[in-house]
Amino acid sequence: MRPFVAEDIDAYRRWLQPDQDWHRWDGPYFAKLDAGQIDAACARLATGLADGSYAAHSPLQRAVIAAAEDPATILGTVSWHWESQASDWRRMGLTVYDPVLRGRGIGTAALHIWTDYLFRTTDAVRLDYSTWSGNERMLAVGRRLGFTEEARFRDAREVRGERYDSVVMGVLRREWEDREREAATS
Repeated sequence: MRPFVAEDIDAYRRWLQPDQDWHRWDGPYFAKLDAGQIDAACARLATGLADGSYAAHSPLQRAVIAAAEDPATILGTVSWHWESQASDWRRMGLTVYDPVLRGRGIGTAALHIWTDYLFRTTDAVRLDYSTWSGNERMLAVGRRLGFTEEARFRDAREVRGERYDSVVMGVLRREWEDREREAATS
């Protein structure tokens, strides 16, 4: 994982296009960005990179998932946003763009690194992410990393004409730290 750089803008723009397969799994119930919105998002990122405001966020709010052997290629992104700033409650996001790369542990590794990063750089007591019951891979990522299913809103999402549950997976700092300590001593 790494911060965005200016050279990422064109690839990021391509991945944001509405015809990309990842939209079928990552929040398919949300409207896709149109061309103007994609241009605006890329312009905001480019401006933030140029004026230093992107890097000034601590922790970063969005980062690139990249392989160590090819750090210039965007495999996906991780992000977070405030669910409640007053209680330091951050909700994370994860997207692996290329469908060929899914199911190879990239999402699990990226969410592990991102969760660790956010706990190391903040005082957050908890972190979570929201997905839908049809995205079984994302639910499995959380379970592998020790996240707990904290909420299930039945039939809350409609995807391709079928009803699915909305699911929130979360982990507490103390659970994460205990699990990391245990892994380090095994």
